[in-house]
Amino acid sequence: MQGRSAVVHVHSGDTGKGATSGIINALSGIIGHKRLEQFASEVSGHQGLLNLLDVRCEDPTAWSGTRGIRGGVLAASVHERRERFGANRLMHHQKKTFMTFVKESVEDDRTLQLLIGSAVLSVVLGMTTSDYREGTIDRSTGLVEGAAIFLSVFIVVTLSALNNYKKQEQFSHVIEREDQSRQLVLVWRYESASGGELMLRSMEVHVEDVVVGDVVQISAGMELTFDAILFDNRYVVCDECSVTGESEEIIKDPKRDPFLISGSSILDGSSEAVAVVCAVGEHSFAGEIAMAIHGTEKKNTPLQDQLEALAERIGKYGLLAAILTFAALFLKEAYRILVHASPFSPMKFFENLTTAIAIVVVAVPEGLPLSVAISLAYSMRRMLQDGNLVRHLAACETMGGATVLCTDKTGTITLPDMKLVRVFFEGRSYLRRGNGPNGTFSRNEAFVKLPSTHSALRLMECVVASALDPELGRARSRTGEALMQLGSNLCVVADDGRVTPFYYDFESLLAIMRDNSSFVRFPFSSLQKKCTTVLRLPNGVSRVYVSGAPEVLLEECRNVVVENGRLEPLDKTRRVYYEGILREYAQAGLRTVCCAYGDVDSFEGAGKAYGMPSAPPNVPLNFLVLLALEEAIRPEVPGSLEMCFRAGLRVILITGDATLTAVNIASRCGLLSLVRPHYRNACNSSFSSLQDLDALIVEGYVMDGAEFRALKDEELIEKCIQKLCVLARATPLDKKRVLRLLKCHDPLAVVAVTGDGTNDAPALKTSDVGFAMNTGSDVAKRASDIVLLDNNFAGMVKATMWGRNVKDNIRKFLQFQLTVNCVACLVAFTGILINEKNMSPLKPVQLLWLNLIMDTLAALALATELPCESALLSRPPEPRHASVILPSMWFQMATQGSFQFLSQIYMLSYGYQHFKTQNASEMVPNDSPTMEYFGPKHLSIVFNVFVLMQVMNFFNARLLNRDESFFGRWGDSSALLLIVTLIVVLQVFIVQYGGRLMSTVPLTASDWMFCVVYASGSLVVSAVARWWWWNVLHSDGGLAAHWIRRCFGFLHSPISEKRM
Repeated sequence: MQGRSAVVHVHSGDTGKGATSGIINALSGIIGHKRLEQFASEVSGHQGLLNLLDVRCEDPTAWSGTRGIRGGVLAASVHERRERFGANRLMHHQKKTFMTFVKESVEDDRTLQLLIGSAVLSVVLGMTTSDYREGTIDRSTGLVEGAAIFLSVFIVVTLSALNNYKKQEQFSHVIEREDQSRQLVLVWRYESASGGELMLRSMEVHVEDVVVGDVVQISAGMELTFDAILFDNRYVVCDECSVTGESEEIIKDPKRDPFLISGSSILDGSSEAVAVVCAVGEHSFAGEIAMAIHGTEKKNTPLQDQLEALAERIGKYGLLAAILTFAALFLKEAYRILVHASPFSPMKFFENLTTAIAIVVVAVPEGLPLSVAISLAYSMRRMLQDGNLVRHLAACETMGGATVLCTDKTGTITLPDMKLVRVFFEGRSYLRRGNGPNGTFSRNEAFVKLPSTHSALRLMECVVASALDPELGRARSRTGEALMQLGSNLCVVADDGRVTPFYYDFESLLAIMRDNSSFVRFPFSSLQKKCTTVLRLPNGVSRVYVSGAPEVLLEECRNVVVENGRLEPLDKTRRVYYEGILREYAQAGLRTVCCAYGDVDSFEGAGKAYGMPSAPPNVPLNFLVLLALEEAIRPEVPGSLEMCFRAGLRVILITGDATLTAVNIASRCGLLSLVRPHYRNACNSSFSSLQDLDALIVEGYVMDGAEFRALKDEELIEKCIQKLCVLARATPLDKKRVLRLLKCHDPLAVVAVTGDGTNDAPALKTSDVGFAMNTGSDVAKRASDIVLLDNNFAGMVKATMWGRNVKDNIRKFLQFQLTVNCVACLVAFTGILINEKNMSPLKPVQLLWLNLIMDTLAALALATELPCESALLSRPPEPRHASVILPSMWFQMATQGSFQFLSQIYMLSYGYQHFKTQNASEMVPNDSPTMEYFGPKHLSIVFNVFVLMQVMNFFNARLLNRDESFFGRWGDSSALLLIVTLIVVLQVFIVQYGGRLMSTVPLTASDWMFCVVYASGSLVVSAVARWWWWNVLHSDGGLAAHWIRRCFGFLHSPISEKRM
């Protein structure tokens, strides 16, 4: 923090006691609707606002509309202001309690409500009517079936609520990390110094710590989270489209339009502009709108919509199965009553109805959307550990199908820390000697002299004026930090030949820069490729310092600074020589920054603050210095690019650096060697061949931004866009145009792009998946889908892997659930038809247990498997609209379902002959032609075998691709192993101790051995089916997929044949 002079005048209040929450809301309305006349009449303009909010100023009467203010609030009053006017944060969706999820699980599921009603009626009938099997009323057992249904519903609801609660906690953690990634803002506040004197100090605070009355710095790239009034007519450009709907950029002015509306973005402007905060959080203009829509339901992801549609279609067939089941039971019961004069039993009728309802519960695959939610929530949490903050759920899915990655260079392909390695100054080139940021410079052999003291002073003034933030006393960008390394590496040669370090005390220059009347800076613009700083020197002359792209500044320079600070014309010969130096640096892969300056007595135009310009001035410039920065390639990038190549992902490097620099970086990281094998041998060394560069340009792999902008869309699509690998000297508009051209060339392309600046926001919005750098502007982050917390290209590759893993996990769950879903319905219906006693072989409570296995537990087991990097990133991306169910899955489900169904029918029809029931009276003669009654042990074994088949099918469902092995990657399936173990333990308990509650009887060890061996047939059938598909049917030219599509197309959208 930097200190300032003591207070001259202050207002009487210190906590904004003159304002109330109602007044703050009125201020927010004035700002949001831009009511300038009301602001002047009711608030008394800027001066009245300072009085109203008790903003202390060093000179509160001096504001005239053409200058800013030097003031702030008392640091000691911040807490009270926050309590009175609210915190600068919006209330997120209030967390639901566990019991709320329990309530919603019951309220949102009609079938569960029907089951609860059935359980109630079952208890009533069991207590008041005779049992159709025994003919007597037994109240001790009349409660059992109803209680069993109650227990099953309780378990289903509890697990569903627990799963939703856990998912909520995971999303909350992601939201907290997103809030933490917001940038800091600079504010001024008064603090007590020694002796009790109040001193105005600048400090960086988190945006959520801003309070009403704070004087804040407004700079390019900010996303405003508060309403404020501009107190300085420095150059400020806003984008208010998201708030007011105005698509045009708006230039702010304290007199004509001082309103800074929350929700808008600062696109450009001087970083010295200041404003006073008037409303924050829920009381701000955008905050009130956000709270008005608070609680609205979130949209589903595309995959969730697709699976909900599939579940609805399958549910219709399930409902039909339940109706047919009840009809069969009803007709058979009516036949028994009318033909055989059997007594009517309300309990029997109601049991049949309960069975039909249970079939509906099993048939409707409600776990499909649930599995997507579980997989996405789990993936988001794990991606966060990999450095990816997912802001939009759909981005996880979309990234799995990405075909093109458009990436920046600085901080993404390269390490964020840059090193100053070469300096070209006064006609001489200096090379770095030594390692680390404090290595010294040595003379290049081609030159003989070092700078003079006067020249070194001029050089450091330019660097400090361009790089340092006057309030913080340090650089705020990586480039600025690298440029400031010059100060500790500069030496001066005295007349007697002695070499002494040059020490520059920049406090005097910072004092000028902290004076609003003597300093203004226009930040670096990616469109203009330069940063402009204006200083009014003590002699009254204004000096303009400009730093930026060398080729841009060379065109604007008229003179060059030569030995001892003399100026000489920048003629054609010298310009060619300087361009050669620039090419030499770029060819070595160095990032170059040029600094120039110009003196001017005054600026054209009136009404500017202190006579300073309100926009970057155009003045004749003098070329001062060329600085070269070295960027090291991130060690993990070459490997990540290799993975992209194997995964079928095309990578395009889009950078603002010079062409030679960009090509050198692309060569060093291995990008060029992947797209053009001719360069494979050069990928580990510096790119130095101009002939190779010309060849790359001719072939369309490399393009300069100027050439790119000169060509029409049709020419680019025809000649370049198919091969483009490196686009140099690109602007954010070029990046957006590349995305549009890629989509025109291939409408099915899924394009991901990185960005960090405010001007990158349009490209981030246009792309299918936008990646923002964590060090980027708030505007870029808001426009993005995923934030790269470590600014690393490898994060994009990780996101692709997780996106593919989400879809694979959903497919595993589908393969499991649809199999058990269909088989359970068929077994229940067919068992009724072949049973003369008109009983379902699977009781309602058993069907509910199966539903629990195939919905919640299966989703937890199969939707949370860890990704296998080598498998997921070794296959090409799937088409955008590829079906979630593959032909190989249909074949696997058909063969596995057929085996399970036929096995169960065999067990129902002939299995009783292999077992003896516990009571002799219940035995069925072996020579009986038809089955008259299913014994308890027989039905227990049928139920047990069916459940164990699903346990075995868990292991079958996890295998989707040809190269997957049954014995491989068990370490990635820890959740599956845990849940399968839990199911087996519960199944043993249900069979051995469930009794009448679960309609089971205990089995012997030999019975269990039989069940396990019999159910293991599922593993054998699945193994044979996989071998048959991949080795026989898969090689028939797509004929098998065609017939499968014909057979099962009624359930789903057209099946993609890209992956079998």
